[in-house]
Amino acid sequence: MARVQVDRTAILRAARRAAREELEIGMRQAQARAKILAPVDTGRLRSSIRYTITDRALGVTADLRSDVSYAEYVHDGTQPHIIRPRRRGGVLRFRAGGQIVYARFVRHPGTRARPFLTEAIRSVAAARGWRVRGGIRLQ
Repeated sequence: MARVQVDRTAILRAARRAAREELEIGMRQAQARAKILAPVDTGRLRSSIRYTITDRALGVTADLRSDVSYAEYVHDGTQPHIIRPRRRGGVLRFRAGGQIVYARFVRHPGTRARPFLTEAIRSVAAARGWRVRGGIRLQ
């Protein structure tokens, strides 16, 4: 009779290492894809896209994010809103139609969403056969 002893700890360690390597490759691809999809004005948004991989008790997780203050507004879009001067009693100054215009407020029409991070994750997940569990959260 043959006897087999299973070292569960070694199996789990090997599985976690393989999962981390797979996530590393996929997140590098997602980062590159997000940089392609991100709208570019100055390039600051594009250059701020980073990923992190974290070992947790129940597995390995990854985050793809941008830390610039306006990334959420670009990604999710904005509703129509009023823009007012920062200082009380101040005015806004901007160029419109080749002329300088002063206004107490402006009715901004809003912007459409450009979900570059979500699209990057979804496209890489589909290509690599990943199942995104828990949804994609934006923080």
